[in-house]
Amino acid sequence: MLEDGRYWRGAQEDAIMQDEHRFIWDAMLRTIDVDLSGLKVLDVGCNRGGFLRLLADTCGIAQGWGYDRASGAVADATSLSGDRPLTYVMAHSVPEGWTNFDVAFSHEVIYLIDDLEAHADSVFDALLPGGIYFAVEGVHTASPMTAAWHAETAEALRIPPLRDVDDVVATFDARGFVVSAARLRIGFVPATGHMENYLQWLTYYHDFKPLFRFERPGGRGPSHRGEGV
Repeated sequence: MLEDGRYWRGAQEDAIMQDEHRFIWDAMLRTIDVDLSGLKVLDVGCNRGGFLRLLADTCGIAQGWGYDRASGAVADATSLSGDRPLTYVMAHSVPEGWTNFDVAFSHEVIYLIDDLEAHADSVFDALLPGGIYFAVEGVHTASPMTAAWHAETAEALRIPPLRDVDDVVATFDARGFVVSAARLRIGFVPATGHMENYLQWLTYYHDFKPLFRFERPGGRGPSHRGEGV
């Protein structure tokens, strides 16, 4: 069942997906190598809030703010947040008044966005000078497995045409970001959820799922633990 016109499948299925994503979230944090303690963090497409809960529990963020277009996901995120300093709302873009973020994150969200230019502008405005938007995106024209999936499901999910990585880079560059990217420090890929075509999944996670780093110029920005990306 699609809710809010898109992809919300229900709490049970999304809880399974969230558990399957944990190893990717860990890889994101290893790759960025940034000290997030005391920072204000934006989660673009927060789903059921699992990533911000992870950051609150293990990284000591000061505040986490997440938005998603699926009301069911946002309701679950809110109920699961407990006493953590987290805020979730249903929205299709960065809500008005959400500003002064040190860091923003998204995982497999860019390919769902109809107007990528407007999205880049909204995140740029939401970040502090020197703030960074880290975005993982494996659904693009050069990725064989996800390109095939997109061709089969794009019409049903009503998602935009598949983008080229260079188009994503050019869009964020044109909106004023300093753009760079890295391969995820992915480590081991769990077989659970990837039993079929496992070797292809290994290749996908290691070679076709870049972590973009979009930095708003003009400030010191978050501090790195080591060399970072």
